Amino acid sequence: MNVRPKGTARPQAMVLVGSAIAFAVAEASVAPAASSSVTSGAPHRPLHLPHLSPGKRCPISPSQTARWGTDGLQTLTGRGPAYLIGGGTISIALSARDSLGWYGQKTPWAIRRSYAGPILVRGARIGRRGQVRFAYEYGDHLRKLQWDGAADQGLPPDPRFRFLASGTLVRAAGCYAYQIDGTSFSEIVVVRVTR
Repeated sequence: MNVRPKGTARPQAMVLVGSAIAFAVAEASVAPAASSSVTSGAPHRPLHLPHLSPGKRCPISPSQTARWGTDGLQTLTGRGPAYLIGGGTISIALSARDSLGWYGQKTPWAIRRSYAGPILVRGARIGRRGQVRFAYEYGDHLRKLQWDGAADQGLPPDPRFRFLASGTLVRAAGCYAYQIDGTSFSEIVVVRVTR
């Protein structure tokens, strides 16, 4: 596996730079991870991604608008308590293919503060063969993402949601599903990736 331990949560804001994923490390501090690793105790349940028959339409997960910060709004995709920030379509039109053949796009997460436990994110293309890789920062090609219950990279922190920065890497446009596992839930978020 390509998951590398992280001793403390690093504040990171994702920025699209030169058509590739890049992350800038913010200067403010956030709460440290609960342990010396991000393998935090989120259950590693078997994947239960939906099946999509060839030729069928991508069943994009529902989105909603939520208050964010003191006076902002944000589109959240999924049923919660973990949401993909943004609508159900991810564009890789401005992403350059990296040296390993992957296109990347920022895919941050919002976690309701009512859930304070660890998070595990995995995924795959549905309807056709295809893999997904993830990134905490530029250059990562990970099979999963993990955060402990103290992780929050929001600056300043939102009173309703924890913010977790990440990126998703794919090789082609299509229908993709994320499985987000916590100690008390296992949620699926389906998105369409376009070029």
